Amino acid sequence: MGGFVAQRLLGAALTILLATVLVFSALLLVSGDPAQTILGLEANPDALQALRHSLGLDLPPAQRYVEWLGRVVRGNLGMSIRYGKPVAELIAARLSLTIPLVFMSMALAASIGTLLGSVAARHGGMPLDLAVSGFALTGLVLPSFWVGLMMILFFSVRLHALPSGGFPGWESLGRALLHLLLPVLTLGLARAALMTRIVRGSLLDVLHEDYVRTARAKGLAERHVVYRHALRNAAIPVVTVLGLEFAQLLTAAIVVESVFALPGLGTLVLTGIEARDYPLVQGIVLVLAGMIVFINVLTDVLYGFLDPRITYA
Repeated sequence: MGGFVAQRLLGAALTILLATVLVFSALLLVSGDPAQTILGLEANPDALQALRHSLGLDLPPAQRYVEWLGRVVRGNLGMSIRYGKPVAELIAARLSLTIPLVFMSMALAASIGTLLGSVAARHGGMPLDLAVSGFALTGLVLPSFWVGLMMILFFSVRLHALPSGGFPGWESLGRALLHLLLPVLTLGLARAALMTRIVRGSLLDVLHEDYVRTARAKGLAERHVVYRHALRNAAIPVVTVLGLEFAQLLTAAIVVESVFALPGLGTLVLTGIEARDYPLVQGIVLVLAGMIVFINVLTDVLYGFLDPRITYA
């Protein structure tokens, strides 16, 4: 196991290194002069030259990449052009909202998906299974931004029960969670639909295994057979999907944060794109790539704990 973890960490480091190349190369692919794009066509030549120098655009690309990578390794992602603050500081402040939002949505999706998928598998082919499958199909086809708008229309505009947007900060935990309830539901329900289908299909395969028949032959109640014996072995595909869904949730959070006016990483990257703040956009994309790689490594390591039969060469 130790050798496998070391191998995966090395692979993760190489993946992040490749991500730095792609992120840095994106600036080179921008047509025209990035400094001119930022300051506009009527910009003063001296201001243009000063901005090119601050961005390192007056240096050869290879030298710029090496210097930028050296700063990244030290945790320096550069200065934001729009905000005039370190990019790392801006990202850290916004992650304090985006990370809880994503993980609460994942927890909601995993809980609902596991429950409904298990119920559907236990009643395969029956009306309850068809109802759960219908919910899952509906959740898969509805776009997140539309679900968010419907949530606002129903719970905020008509019922006046929940806030429609904004975030008061973590100083008041109760108010903060109340403002995050609709965004978490918007993100989590769509992913719960996918998790329901995965859990149902995985459990239906496992429930026909010999050890499940043995558990039933011992006289165990069906719920104990499903939740204590079958569900753990059916969890491997679920863990895989959760790892992949983390990346999907990060990208979906960009849209949902805009719908609910949340000051998270999603709104920050949109602001950076609109302002042509290349250091900020580069830093955000690199941080997101690093988070996704880390979650994928963690997912691989979890396999061994869920199924001891899995061996690592």
